Amino acid sequence: MDFDVLPPLPRVFGRVVLRRLEVADLDRFQSYRHDPAVGRYQGWEPQPDREVVQFIEEMSRLDLFPRGAWIQLGLAMCASNELVGDVGICIDAEDRRAEIGFTLARDAQGAGLGTEAVRGLIQFIFEQAGVAEVVAVTDQRNVPAGRLLERVGMRKVESLPTLFRGESCVEQVWTISRTAAQNHNAGAR
Repeated sequence: MDFDVLPPLPRVFGRVVLRRLEVADLDRFQSYRHDPAVGRYQGWEPQPDREVVQFIEEMSRLDLFPRGAWIQLGLAMCASNELVGDVGICIDAEDRRAEIGFTLARDAQGAGLGTEAVRGLIQFIFEQAGVAEVVAVTDQRNVPAGRLLERVGMRKVESLPTLFRGESCVEQVWTISRTAAQNHNAGAR
């Protein structure tokens, strides 16, 4: 075993830590995933406990970056290890692009935790995967998510009219390249 190489997870980003989801997170996970305000612009739907336990167990066994499939990881407070949200990562089959998504519990929003987490997540993906860019897709009505993506250096490259949960909306596609992320992080220090 090479002791000079740190395991990729857990990884600390400011006040939050990126880690595998744990069955012990069930109550907290369910609390924010059942909050209609938190889930309004998300692609997931609330699920019963037994399905969430299966999901968490499945995510804990997946390789870190399965190509062409999503993996969900937890975001927890460093001080308490309490789950405050989760992130999804999908590396495309060609290993060129990673798509990310993020969810924060309502009581964790507005304090800069999301910015710390997503900025760190982007850096983490570029360190651990061979992708050239990271993308995110938001609903135009989700203004706080768009502002967060701007803060971490992503730029809006496309707006697409679509239907989401039976409602007309505009999806915004955001992107950041490896070089742009390095430059943005150097300027943020």
